[in-house]
Amino acid sequence: MESLKKTIAIVMLLVVCGVSASAQVSPSKIFENNYAKEASGDYQGAINDLVGLNGFDYHKSLRLGWLNYLNKNFDASIYYYQQAVKLRPKAVEALLGLCNPLDALGKTDQLEATYKKILAIDPMNSKINYALGNIYYYQKKFVLAEKYFDLVISLYPFDYYSNLMSGWTKYFLNKKNEAKILFNTVLIISPTDKSAREGLALIN
Repeated sequence: MESLKKTIAIVMLLVVCGVSASAQVSPSKIFENNYAKEASGDYQGAINDLVGLNGFDYHKSLRLGWLNYLNKNFDASIYYYQQAVKLRPKAVEALLGLCNPLDALGKTDQLEATYKKILAIDPMNSKINYALGNIYYYQKKFVLAEKYFDLVISLYPFDYYSNLMSGWTKYFLNKKNEAKILFNTVLIISPTDKSAREGLALIN
């Protein structure tokens, strides 16, 4: 009987020690392992590791948004990015992350609204100004598109994509002289560009 009690005591001690050791795994180690699983393509394993993590709610939500996006769980990705935004409303990185699954699902209205939220915080963000200009361009809202492309060009006058898109926007607004200047700028950046040459041919 005494031997049985000792055995039970030893087993209980091992269990307690095991739980204690598990509880003492540092958050940095959990995230380190998480990045390793992501790098190996084990997105679901990385997701599973983080779901039960206590604390670091914003960082966890941001990671889960990204991992679910990589795993093509776009609705789950949106949910976690939205959780991150609720926790840190001024965090541009969370809003930028949210754009990925919204774009993947073709939720243009929500994507446009998210772009505007980003610009309310970071009005000179060239990537988002360009992206919003693109939305309006393909919706044929050329006056709105012009505003955003012009801002990007003011920041990056030698940017290929902004000059090209702005050139076509000006063309459709019948601002032919401005369009011509922009198409010629594109040809300085990319001398054989087919789209810019087509634009110039239409003007000339």
